[in-house]
Amino acid sequence: LAFKGQFYRFDLMTPFFNPGPIAHPKVPIYIAGVNRYMCRIAGEVCDGLHVHPFNSPKYLREYVHPAVEEGLSASGRKRADFTYTTASFVVVGDTEEELAKNRRAVKQQIAFYASTRTYEPVLAAHGWQDLTPALHRKSVEGDWPGMADLITDEMLDTFAVTGGYDTVGARLKQRYAGLLDSTALYQPYQPGLDDPRLPRFIKEFNA
Repeated sequence: LAFKGQFYRFDLMTPFFNPGPIAHPKVPIYIAGVNRYMCRIAGEVCDGLHVHPFNSPKYLREYVHPAVEEGLSASGRKRADFTYTTASFVVVGDTEEELAKNRRAVKQQIAFYASTRTYEPVLAAHGWQDLTPALHRKSVEGDWPGMADLITDEMLDTFAVTGGYDTVGARLKQRYAGLLDSTALYQPYQPGLDDPRLPRFIKEFNA
C-alpha cells in the first residue's frame, strides 16, 4: 500500500491486515457517469463506464460515446481498451395484463430519474428537457403517481425495451449493438422467481 496524493496519503499496512499479493493485480476500475465531463474522465483514466440505466441509443451515440472518445484520445487509448456497461429498463410480459402492469412500474422509475436535474441531458437528446422541471415539482409535492402519468408511451419505448420472455433478450442485443459491451436487466418490479419462464428468459438473454 503506497499511495500519496495531493490531499490523501495511504501507506500504513500492518502485517495483520496485509492480504498479500492477489491473483489478479490489475483490477478494472469503472466509474458511473451521465454528463459529458464524467464520461470524458472515464475515457481518460478508467477501464470502463457504467452508463446510467436511464439512457437511450441516441443519447449513447451522440452524447456519451463522443465524450468518452475525447478521453480515450487524451490518454492515447482506443475503443478496444474500454468497456461500456449498464443495466437496461425492460418491460417483460406474455399477456397484455402483465405488460400493462410492468409498463406502469417502469414509467414510474423513468419519471423518478427524469425528475433529477442532473439527468436532463438524457431527455435533451430527444428534445424533452422541459419535462424535468414539471417532474421535479411533482416530486417535491410527493405526487409520485402523477409523475408516471407524464411519461408517454413514446418515452417509455425510448428508454426501455418491451417484449415477451422469448423476445426481449434479442431486442436488447439489437438495440445496443455497437453501443454497449454488456448489460443487465433493470426491473423496478419483482419478477416471479418461481415462474417457469424465467430460466428460459435468462438462457435466451445470455445466448
